[in-house]
Amino acid sequence: MGAYKEVTAPTLVAGFLVQPESRILIGTGALYASLETTSWTYATYEASIGLDGGSSFDVGLVDSLGYTHEPSIEPLDSANVHDASIYLVTGEETSLEVGIKQFDTRTLEVAISTGVMYSLGDERLITFGGACNVKNRPLCIESGNIACDAPTSPNITNGITGIVLTLYDCVCTSGLPMDSMVAGETTTLDLTFEARPVLARARGNRLGNLYCY
Repeated sequence: MGAYKEVTAPTLVAGFLVQPESRILIGTGALYASLETTSWTYATYEASIGLDGGSSFDVGLVDSLGYTHEPSIEPLDSANVHDASIYLVTGEETSLEVGIKQFDTRTLEVAISTGVMYSLGDERLITFGGACNVKNRPLCIESGNIACDAPTSPNITNGITGIVLTLYDCVCTSGLPMDSMVAGETTTLDLTFEARPVLARARGNRLGNLYCY
């Protein structure tokens, strides 16, 4: 009689069910002008958890929010082995898409990317066209788990209390898509941000980090 393994029911932990209530922060300056650099994780792993409070702004109410991290993994072809067993990481892409509902001029400046914003007292002027440089900013999503079964205090063995996604250096690749301006509806700007690698950091820590607690 052959050996067998008894099948058992899965382990269900309700605390790992996540309903994220999130806020999106954009740095007001590039890289270390906005990334936090005072935490233990930064000192130990050079991993900034979120942005510096005085060097970022909250984009406010959004219509949609999502991010994707996708490594490109390809088999290494060989002349003497039929089935590839070695795979190479040939690239990584991390992107964030958000539907902005609040027209903060700081968000518009980052979306235009090649523009220049001037302060005119209580007004702002953004010029654009012909610039060679793009605005790069760190970006962060702070999500608290508001699910009924979420742990009341951080305990990662029992569930998720919150998640912080920090992208070290991003550019807005969508531009300013003002293709729908309707008086009877609230206008939404659908923006796409792409994370760029910070080559000064160690491999495995060049795009960002995901902190769970």
